[in-house]
Amino acid sequence: MEIAGISVYNGVMQRSAAARNGSAPDEVRVSREQAVADAEGLLRAEGLKMSPEHQSLAARWVAGEVDSAQLEQLGLDLVRQRTAATAAR
Repeated sequence: MEIAGISVYNGVMQRSAAARNGSAPDEVRVSREQAVADAEGLLRAEGLKMSPEHQSLAARWVAGEVDSAQLEQLGLDLVRQRTAATAAR
C-alpha cells in the first residue's frame, strides 16, 4: 500500500525506534527516563534499590530496545527467577 509515494511499511519503519538503531524518540526517551527515575525514587523512599538486572532492563526500555509490554513481562520473569532461587536455598 502506498500513500503519497511512500509505502506504509517504509513510512512506519522510518518513524520506528528500530529504524534509528534502537534509540527511542526523544519525547519517549525523556518520558521513560523520568519513569525510571520516579521508580528508583519510590524504591529509595522505602529503603530499597533496583537490582542490577532490573537496572539493565530499565536501560533497555529507555533506549527503546524493548517496549512497555516486554518490560513488564521481563520484569516479572526476573522476579519469578529470584523467588525460585530464594525458595531453593
